[in-house]
Amino acid sequence: MKDIFKKNKIYIYSFFSVILFLLPVARTIYVEAKNGLYLIDLAAYCDVSRALFKGFNPFPDHLEALVIMRQNDVPIVYPGQMILFALPGFLWGHAVQIGYLALNFAIVFFLTGLTLVKACGYQWCDLLKPGWKQFVYALCCFCFFSSSCVMNIMRLGQIVLVLALCLYALFWGPVSRWLRVLLFAFIAVTKYSVLPIVAPFLFFKGHWKLCITAFSIFVFLSVSPVFCGNNLVEVYGGYYQAIGILFQPGGVNHYNMSPLMCHLGFFKLPIANHILKTVVICLILWLFWRERKTRHFSDTLLLLALSLTMLISYHAIHDLALIFPLLFIRLFDFAKKKQWFFFWGTALFPLYLMIPGNVIMTVSSWIGSIRGIDSSVYLSNNPWGSRFQHVFPVTPFFSTALALWSLYLYFRVKDPYCFELSESSLDGKMPPTVCQSGAAS
Repeated sequence: MKDIFKKNKIYIYSFFSVILFLLPVARTIYVEAKNGLYLIDLAAYCDVSRALFKGFNPFPDHLEALVIMRQNDVPIVYPGQMILFALPGFLWGHAVQIGYLALNFAIVFFLTGLTLVKACGYQWCDLLKPGWKQFVYALCCFCFFSSSCVMNIMRLGQIVLVLALCLYALFWGPVSRWLRVLLFAFIAVTKYSVLPIVAPFLFFKGHWKLCITAFSIFVFLSVSPVFCGNNLVEVYGGYYQAIGILFQPGGVNHYNMSPLMCHLGFFKLPIANHILKTVVICLILWLFWRERKTRHFSDTLLLLALSLTMLISYHAIHDLALIFPLLFIRLFDFAKKKQWFFFWGTALFPLYLMIPGNVIMTVSSWIGSIRGIDSSVYLSNNPWGSRFQHVFPVTPFFSTALALWSLYLYFRVKDPYCFELSESSLDGKMPPTVCQSGAAS
């Protein structure tokens, strides 16, 4: 048997690699063919942008301006995204929807490959040749695709994977100065909730030119609807009114309707939520002070920054896809160093995200049925029309555990993947590798 494996191992690796590559594609085709292309969030981006481009206010008092979404839906789409999504809005149809799914598949393949190149020293050609390295690549792609965050992205039409690509190109990529600025501005205008920690870190570490230039582009995109005849006061007034509607009790983005959000806000007593967020904000301010003397970043610091961001600003489970590549980076590093305690502690988080959603919802519903628990936290009944009752919000506890573990790694682990957004890297050259602690020295 061993001799047969040795003689045919290339073919065996190739066979299982193809299976692992095709399974997520087949699953997506099956789900979308069975249930129809939902992509409600992508429809909102395109419909609101299309309406604004035509000079219509699409927010609560003017829902008749929307033609793609159902007219009883209240969209939360930042008006500054108009330029980015107006064209897909006018071209909306199966071609745009299928193109969106294909783009997300390509990004997952690319991000996973980039992670292996960075963490293991693989070459891109290694990932294309049949063999052990290609099998590892296929397995990582399968794990990424099978996570609940990516499956939610593909089903809802979120653009988090596009943001992840921009974020890691911003920090890891040997890109030019202006491309880095454009990437940062794109992240800001499409999901500004990602930036409460990352942006100040960049600014206080001396990259203020990048921040100010990107902010200028963000402001320009934010006021761009005025060039199409829109009244900015009315448009942004409607936008913030929509936010108020969807985040109040009974709204689809409140914990009594959606248990899959990550931020701290699940306690019924508001002061409890405020205290928790205050503690996290104090920790963040202390980190700013501790990191002020170095321009360097590390993957551990970036992991910590993104994990804490999930707690203080609105995020849902699909936003955890931003963190997946960093978890892979740490796992490969711990495996190479045989630091198995750190390895298995980190592995728990991607493994949790790979548990089928029905299993998580069943367990959450059982926890929520415990007597008295509904007096302290919000429970969800029939979220998104499902059969589950009294669903306990497990996801914010997961994101809190992830933040605590990231903080532990920040203090305990020597991070060999340190990098700096120096002027040389902004000019398109790779920055020098600096091996130092995840914390500032």
